[in-house]
Amino acid sequence: MIEALTFAWGNFVKLFFLFCPFFVLNMFLSLTEGVGSARKRNVAVRTTMVAVIVAAIAYFAGNGFLKLFGLDLEGFRIGSGILLMLMAKDLALGHETPTAQSRPRNVDDIIVVPLGIPIIMGPACVSPIIIIGAESLTGALSGAGGWFTFIFGFSGFVLATLALGTLLYFAEALERIFGKSVIRIFSKVSGVILMAMAAQMIAKGFFTYLDNSAIGARVLEVLAK
Repeated sequence: MIEALTFAWGNFVKLFFLFCPFFVLNMFLSLTEGVGSARKRNVAVRTTMVAVIVAAIAYFAGNGFLKLFGLDLEGFRIGSGILLMLMAKDLALGHETPTAQSRPRNVDDIIVVPLGIPIIMGPACVSPIIIIGAESLTGALSGAGGWFTFIFGFSGFVLATLALGTLLYFAEALERIFGKSVIRIFSKVSGVILMAMAAQMIAKGFFTYLDNSAIGARVLEVLAK
């Protein structure tokens, strides 16, 4: 039980930071500018539901996705880390917010695309969910992790998505408290955190690949001499 709770908490923390909540909040405020408060809250709730569905698909179908395309888990981890690194760089250096001309006339049009996908559940966010789901499913099948941990671990992703949805639900209040300038600053700071997470993903994927592959064993043998 403690192991499952720890796993769920770890998933919550990882995904919440991967969401870049202040960047999402800034985009949400820009895309819904001029919309009534009740309509904004409705969009926030429906967008959160979209994000939960995408996270569920990525988590439970991640292992099948990797097998379908014949992808190695560690290779996919390295690629995801590189993608996250690029996203973190753009986030730290600054993103353009939507202009009045680029906003849709009907706010309902932004719920799935672009707010749900890819602003919230983009490739850099979905890829780690696929990796964690594939790893935990492999552990459950081998008896190392357990099915309870695999299923319970998804609750961490759900809670992270609900936490982000709560920020969007109270977006107007947060804008009044902090102001758009402070929200943008927090967004840039989160880019630095994502950069560190991306570096860890790349390093873990690389060294795990060296440990598990014949080529890696040969390289380590040469380096040891």
